[in-house]
Amino acid sequence: MSVVKVVLDIIFLIIMGYLAYEFIRVLVKMTEKVILPISEEEKDTIRTQPQRKLDSPTYTGQKSGIILYTVIFLFTLLMFVASSVFKLFDQNMYLLLLVPLLGSFNWLNMFAIVEDGVLCKSRFIPWERIKSFRFERIDINHRYYGHSKEVNDTYELKMETRTFTASCVVTSEEMKHELNSMLKDRVGV
Repeated sequence: MSVVKVVLDIIFLIIMGYLAYEFIRVLVKMTEKVILPISEEEKDTIRTQPQRKLDSPTYTGQKSGIILYTVIFLFTLLMFVASSVFKLFDQNMYLLLLVPLLGSFNWLNMFAIVEDGVLCKSRFIPWERIKSFRFERIDINHRYYGHSKEVNDTYELKMETRTFTASCVVTSEEMKHELNSMLKDRVGV
């Protein structure tokens, strides 16, 4: 066994462990009490994708995304184990196994504010990790303009952390003000 193969195996397992930890954390946070959006009207004014309304941040509401993520995760892990045991391909292919998982953050269609952070798509963002947030007007020059009539001339909320930016579309002025005041209270901006 070469040193490069061992190092790549360790890197692969660390990445897989991190992705599993993050997904399990999202599943645990889905059981907590949701602060916002509570009602169906509030839920209809927030979108993670311009064309789709939010699904409930519950296991039943997110069932298809949870199943898809689990299947892809287990497939990736089984391919890694099978390739290690049966020498199906060399170490250069290991990192390519991660490609489906790295693009998996859009599989859950949810946005919810819980007591200790924000659930946005397949991520949980604790309050202390949000560095800044802003609302961008969706005008004719915005990338979401034209996707849906309800989205035109509304706002995109962008929350920035050290490593990534999470965003959602806010389609009403009242929800924008409510989110703005809630985020200002909880984020140290």
